Amino acid sequence: MLKQISRQFRQFPVSRRCLHGSSFRLGATVFDMPAMSPTMEKGGVVSWKVEEGEKFSGGDVLLEVETDKAQIEVEAQDDGVLAKILVPAGTNDIPVGKPIAFLAEQDDDLSTLEYPKLEETASKKVDSKPEKVEEKKEPQQPVEKKNTDGNGSGKLGNPQQTLLPSVELLLHENGLSKEDALSKIQATGPSGRILKGDVLAYLGKISPDLNVKISEYINNKSHLDLSKIQIRETKASGQSPQPSGDKSAKPEKPVKKEPLKIEKELTLAQAYSKEAMQRLLAIAEQHAYSAKLYQEDSEVIDPLFEEIVAPPRNAERFKTQFIVMPLDNNGVSTLKLTLLVNESVLDAKQRAQLFLDEVKDQLTQGNGGVSSSPQLEELF
Repeated sequence: MLKQISRQFRQFPVSRRCLHGSSFRLGATVFDMPAMSPTMEKGGVVSWKVEEGEKFSGGDVLLEVETDKAQIEVEAQDDGVLAKILVPAGTNDIPVGKPIAFLAEQDDDLSTLEYPKLEETASKKVDSKPEKVEEKKEPQQPVEKKNTDGNGSGKLGNPQQTLLPSVELLLHENGLSKEDALSKIQATGPSGRILKGDVLAYLGKISPDLNVKISEYINNKSHLDLSKIQIRETKASGQSPQPSGDKSAKPEKPVKKEPLKIEKELTLAQAYSKEAMQRLLAIAEQHAYSAKLYQEDSEVIDPLFEEIVAPPRNAERFKTQFIVMPLDNNGVSTLKLTLLVNESVLDAKQRAQLFLDEVKDQLTQGNGGVSSSPQLEELF
């Protein structure tokens, strides 16, 4: 049964075009001026890369088209033959969609090929164009009514403004000029500036009422509202409440803190002159200021860090006052030593103690100056 069916199909001739990679054609095909961009309306033919009667394959460059921005090569979408060139190279201002050549199949006989009449193809395109134009213009007609009724701002754009790039692009894509925007579109931006949302509302792509609400919200939040802020009453610090009976009473001044006072009395075995005692105290003070208050061989303490955090060496830690009493009948002299310690300096007390220790050492060197009685040891 299958063999009989196959024999019946063999009786019918099969065209080679059915096995070809291109579409089935009965005659020449019109090749129109291509649109190389969405905004392109006219262009020019710089040169034809394929001559009349020459075959080409898919991907080959057919011609080079010139637009208002650049020169672009046009490639073939399928295999074929450039049957006839209608627009020669060097022609400018060719409308998009105008026939510029006829294409045919590679197996077609160009001598017997039928060419369609251009008047028929043009009439078909003219009939189809109004339908497309109406489809584009239809949504714009009710838009103007919506904007005039719905936009609550009631203010047109500032004619002195420079439109934003996003606004200019949107106007150009929808066939609107700057004059149309300034005379028809209501602006919600600062100082009468037309925003992208205003154009979208005019075109009916967003609600005009929603656009106005958004602009009002942004304007309200663009500045800080200080109307509900209450100023706090300031009171002078350190002032105690005055009694109601005595209005002339003045607040008490803060009591100035007195420096720490250390007094020592040393019993000397011999008399000292004032100059000798001044030299001795100067040596002791120099030692107290230069001595280090940390252990240099410690594994925990960093000497560099201690030097950084320590108070300045020239900061005054204490002041010294002394009186040397003359020898009494027993041949004993007394040294009255007073230290005024500056407690605002961190290491003042430690330096003062070092000073007292050094004075004791200087006076007791060589069993010279100070008696080694138990009373003297108790003083230190």
